[in-house]
Amino acid sequence: MNAPVRMAGVGIVRGPGGRPGEPGGHASRLAATLATLTRTGPPIRLAHPIEEVAVLAVHEALASARVSVPVGGEDIGIALGVEEGIDGLKAEYYRGILKDGPLGASPMVFPFTTPNTIAARISILFDLRGESFTLCGGSLSGAQAVGLALNAIREARSPAMLTGGVTSVEQEFLDALARTGRLDDGQVGSGACLFLLEPSTSSRGGGTGELLGYAEGFGQEDIRDAVQACLEDAEIPAEQVKGVRVASAGDARKLLEALRRIAAGASIARSPAPPLYAASFPLAVAEAVQAADAIPGPVLVVGMDCLAGASAALVRGRAP
Repeated sequence: MNAPVRMAGVGIVRGPGGRPGEPGGHASRLAATLATLTRTGPPIRLAHPIEEVAVLAVHEALASARVSVPVGGEDIGIALGVEEGIDGLKAEYYRGILKDGPLGASPMVFPFTTPNTIAARISILFDLRGESFTLCGGSLSGAQAVGLALNAIREARSPAMLTGGVTSVEQEFLDALARTGRLDDGQVGSGACLFLLEPSTSSRGGGTGELLGYAEGFGQEDIRDAVQACLEDAEIPAEQVKGVRVASAGDARKLLEALRRIAAGASIARSPAPPLYAASFPLAVAEAVQAADAIPGPVLVVGMDCLAGASAALVRGRAP
């Protein structure tokens, strides 16, 4: 059996859109977090809501795993799913160039035109010295990040990994979806969900749950292939799956029909997280782990996107 990986800590942040410091944000929590990170350094300036939710979720995940920050000596890597999320800032940057030429290229905004900026900022702010990965796979970005981190732990390439997804959906992103004919139930807002993964043999103790398996599927039978490969990865038969959590804003009917054929005896529930796109799959994983008391046994989390792709993860609550 492939070794399960322990979720030593989890950080979840959801909030409205808007620029840092605007009403309805996370001002008090963020101020306390930044104060912790700047005890021995200069003040930190955040430029976008996606930074806010990412920093808060990382801090919460590390705190719940009893890891002090800045981390420093511990070799913790990061695999972060980021796809949509900085579209408004990119639009602002390019509007400045169109209006004023090179002089309109803001040095504050420019870093956010590259997707790995968020993971890099987290690594620097929290002094994470492990490897850093950014996954850009659409709404399954967070799922793919979880799969990469799981393998990094199992293959002993990293003793611990922060992983999950982060997003800040802005109106520019929703407008672009509408122009391509995709009218999802998206809404302006931000969110992040990150886990600290460690080997199940870690001496740290505690934890919120375990990640038993992960897999992806592509093509006409993407859901079936992802689920079957995930169960094989965990070496757990389908009849032992007690619940299914659907993390998708796509064709829910297709997904549900496929799941009923594969996990016929399991209760199926749809996660409310799909409007948060790249963060939706990790949020559904967190929901599945939190529901462990109501659903004793492994829970399958399944997501799909518009590009004929699917991801599946098998999780369970804290081991007795």
